[in-house]
Amino acid sequence: MEEINKNKKYRIGSVYYEFSGREIKSGYPDNIFLKIDDLLSYWSDYNFDKTDGYIYFDDLEKELVPPELTPADRKRFIEYLEKEIEVVNK
Repeated sequence: MEEINKNKKYRIGSVYYEFSGREIKSGYPDNIFLKIDDLLSYWSDYNFDKTDGYIYFDDLEKELVPPELTPADRKRFIEYLEKEIEVVNK
């Protein structure tokens, strides 16, 4: 685990997070979808831990959930992510 992630509370596999985008069902205009895709790509392609492939975070909603999601997509997205979140520091 990279030093920057040692004190984070939770982790989730970056590949699992990458596929979380499948839970987004609503039709979004291109400019909004690009913002959603940018956040998903940021975490799954660039900001994962390079030593073990996990994404480490402290707050699911603030860090990993795109704010542009509709309430239904938000609910589905969070439920999907919660299945694979691991607590690493209490």
